[in-house]
Amino acid sequence: MTENPNIDSVRARSFGQAAANYDRYRPRYPDQLVDDVVAMVPGPRLVEVGAGTGIATAAFAARGMAMTCVEPDPEMAEVLSAKLTGDARPRVEIATFEGWSAARPAGAPGFDGLISGQAWHWTDPKSRWADAGAAVRGGGVIALFWNEDRYADPRVPAAFTAAYDRLGIEIRSVHEEPALPSAPDNLVDQEHPDGWPELHAEAGDYFSDLRTRRYHWTRAMSVADLVARVNTTSAHLILPPEVRDDLTAEVTATLTGYSDEIELVMTTELATGVRR
Repeated sequence: MTENPNIDSVRARSFGQAAANYDRYRPRYPDQLVDDVVAMVPGPRLVEVGAGTGIATAAFAARGMAMTCVEPDPEMAEVLSAKLTGDARPRVEIATFEGWSAARPAGAPGFDGLISGQAWHWTDPKSRWADAGAAVRGGGVIALFWNEDRYADPRVPAAFTAAYDRLGIEIRSVHEEPALPSAPDNLVDQEHPDGWPELHAEAGDYFSDLRTRRYHWTRAMSVADLVARVNTTSAHLILPPEVRDDLTAEVTATLTGYSDEIELVMTTELATGVRR
């Protein structure tokens, strides 16, 4: 994540303009991950930080979780609210995590768990762990997860890099790293995983039993859908529309010459902890 807070703020607020495409093209999370988190939490009350369009929300609500969703972007929240109705309808709070935390009444009961999919890095690093600690009751669980994808065909990231260079776009090429080798299905469990808690030392002040799990899977997308998905990333959303249009046309033409479908090698990371 960039170190410039002003850039971060712009990027964090860029998703609403593409809310429908974000919901349509962004990958879901493995069923096993959702089942594992549900099995860990001591009750059904979950608060979700950065709920977006409800990609994770829907999966947890389908398993009977009572969801309170905190989402700062009204357009993203609108898609979420329209998606889930009836008994699965969540309580939606349009606010940043920091604003929601500050507005909670003193003595409000803690949640059984806090989840955040693909959004924890947008929270304020100065207050996120104290806010999480205040939101989750003793024995409750924090579960942070995110998808990472790599292209099986190295020509795909090379096509993006070439287009970035030609158009003078100074952003890191999407998914420059080679595809990770396949691994046994399901998960890897580590007692002291890299970056959790080393990169988040304050997490240990509030949560114990810090662990990570890793899920491996694959996903195939048409060229058009793949490019549309990449255009829902903040780095692309903040580009001038005419530049993004040129980039889309060039990359689509190049990738169509390779194949009708692009294979992605997916890794979903899950970091969990138990409230002290």
